[in-house]
Amino acid sequence: MDLNQAFSFRKLAGKACAFFFLLAALAILDGVIAKFREPVNLFHLLPGEEVKIDGPIPENIKNFEELTYHSDTPDLTVVFEAIHAGYFFGGNMWRGRLLVGKNLSPGKYTISVRPKEYPPNKPGFQFRVVVHQNILSQRAAYRSIIRRLTGLSPYLVAAAFLPLIGITTGLIFLLSRRIEVLQAESGLAEIYQVSRGEGNYLLAFGLGIKHGLNPGDKVTLLDPNGNFVGSAVVERTSDTDSVALATISQEIKPGYLVSRN
Repeated sequence: MDLNQAFSFRKLAGKACAFFFLLAALAILDGVIAKFREPVNLFHLLPGEEVKIDGPIPENIKNFEELTYHSDTPDLTVVFEAIHAGYFFGGNMWRGRLLVGKNLSPGKYTISVRPKEYPPNKPGFQFRVVVHQNILSQRAAYRSIIRRLTGLSPYLVAAAFLPLIGITTGLIFLLSRRIEVLQAESGLAEIYQVSRGEGNYLLAFGLGIKHGLNPGDKVTLLDPNGNFVGSAVVERTSDTDSVALATISQEIKPGYLVSRN
């Protein structure tokens, strides 16, 4: 792989990484927007399905056996599993599963959870359940565009892009290291740090003693397109890096090049 090929592959990998990141961000945005557009206590389910649910309870409730529920139909039930502390706002919460009977007809239903000590006329925490006839009807009801089109959670879709983002980011890193090696072999290096003083610049770059550079040597400055900008004098060096002083009026930025030839 020569220098031009390495630059082309790195540019392509950068575009791919940005594309995957954009898709992941759009998927997360789709999920967030859908969440705000739909109540948290509303579920679109099919006969025979179940979903995990939870809700708040008074502080005096210490066991889920002290809870009960009221449903529009015997085919819509709740199985209580545990009492736990709230994740964000504290307080007690219950956790369980909402089960839809296999023979439940499509329609809209309500089920409420409350402590057994509550009088019958005191409402509990309500859930609204829309039972659909088939999966196409269920997907059409979702607010999320991704879920409506694919049936998948938008957050799951976003997570699927993370390995691709990681792979392309790693590829960019490896190609950048390869570019540094190829540039150094040609007597070139990118300026990675620029410190501006009174009418001069201190430039740090990845060429050093092992590349044949010593204090007092003169180097050529180029813009990213390879056009001549000026020259600089090496102030200090290490095995792999150097700092040079440039006294030119043109602005120099990280990403500009230094040539020892």
